[in-house]
Amino acid sequence: DLLVAGTSTPDFRFPSTACLVQNKLQLDAPAMDIQAACSGFMYSLATAAQFIASGNARCALVIGADVNSRIVRPDDQRTAPLFGDGAGAVILQPGDRDQGLVCYQLGADGSGGSLLDRPAGGSTLPLTPELVQEGRHFLQMDGRNVFKWAIHAVTESITTVLEKAGVTTDDVSLFVLHQANIRIIDHAMKELGIHTSRVFNNLSTVGNTSAASIPLALDGALQKGLIRRGDLIVMCGFGAGLTWGTGLFRW
Repeated sequence: DLLVAGTSTPDFRFPSTACLVQNKLQLDAPAMDIQAACSGFMYSLATAAQFIASGNARCALVIGADVNSRIVRPDDQRTAPLFGDGAGAVILQPGDRDQGLVCYQLGADGSGGSLLDRPAGGSTLPLTPELVQEGRHFLQMDGRNVFKWAIHAVTESITTVLEKAGVTTDDVSLFVLHQANIRIIDHAMKELGIHTSRVFNNLSTVGNTSAASIPLALDGALQKGLIRRGDLIVMCGFGAGLTWGTGLFRW
């Protein structure tokens, strides 16, 4: 009875991708896109959780999906090799009293928007042959500064959520981060004192799939038997906007 899709590469400006999925699945439910780039799944999960917690929805379909191959410049070796296409989804329903989203934090810092953006193609800078010729419709990234910001955002957000929930890193069974860059993940986990054996990683097989990366990683971890009933899982997304979202989830 609710469909929320996190994507920054929608099929069209409108209708929303969520409405296209709603139609294909023939659901009788409201449907909406959330655009928070690589944080899109965490923003969508937190949004759907509010509907569930308030009783305004009983069963939500939460999707993270991006087609990054359509927005990266093929000959840009700084970006093209990093990104992949993918989609993942979860069904969110009321659980037992000890289950669900224990604590979460969403954040944004629009002052860093130019560090990772796609300048042309919106209403501010509509596409023209000249802009396409210049490649302004492709993703652009200041890799060095995004790298430094991401490590800070991940460590600070995870620390904030764990402190608010009254737990430590030792209480967490698995850390599932947005699969942006293995160096970002390794640096952030080192700062938090978390061994890599407790951090799921599928970058080598799928690359950076933006909003799809966390649900794809969750599926991979489940298939490998790394998540069991009652486990505490930390999920953390971060990306363009700049945006970030961290959730502590009791499976």
